[in-house]
Amino acid sequence: MKTKQWVLNAIIGALYVVITLIIAPLGFGAIQVRLSEMLNHLVTFDKKYAYGIGVGVIIANIILSPFGVYDWVLGGGHTIVSFIVVIFLTRNMVSIKKKMVVNTIVFSVFTFMIAFLIMLSGAEEAFWILYLSLFISQFVTMVIGIPLMLFIDRKINFRQQMK
Repeated sequence: MKTKQWVLNAIIGALYVVITLIIAPLGFGAIQVRLSEMLNHLVTFDKKYAYGIGVGVIIANIILSPFGVYDWVLGGGHTIVSFIVVIFLTRNMVSIKKKMVVNTIVFSVFTFMIAFLIMLSGAEEAFWILYLSLFISQFVTMVIGIPLMLFIDRKINFRQQMK
């Protein structure tokens, strides 16, 4: 990767941590309003953004998560696995909007990993209730992120920035 790409990924990672920190009490638990998850859509513009977001997720979880090492591994793993699946599924797609829809669905489906980590931490809710609430939280956040990220892209062109 070029120096510019490393710097952009460092900025994206830091942005993920700061946004998560601002709404920290709402970013962890059975219902998560983690606005920083909207940044996951950057991978639909260029897969190189996955590095910064992945590191940002792990750092945010290390600093803020009440679930400790479970969140470092499973929370970070959720992001990494989701990115791998999204990149694979969208590799031949041209439409950014379609890629974002796939991204939203994949990240939402894979929230079972987050439900599992909450269960490992001693949650008293049933797994399927946790999974459903996390799925809905992730889905809504990512859907809201689609028009927002498309709007920002029109101003700064995410694809061009990573070149």
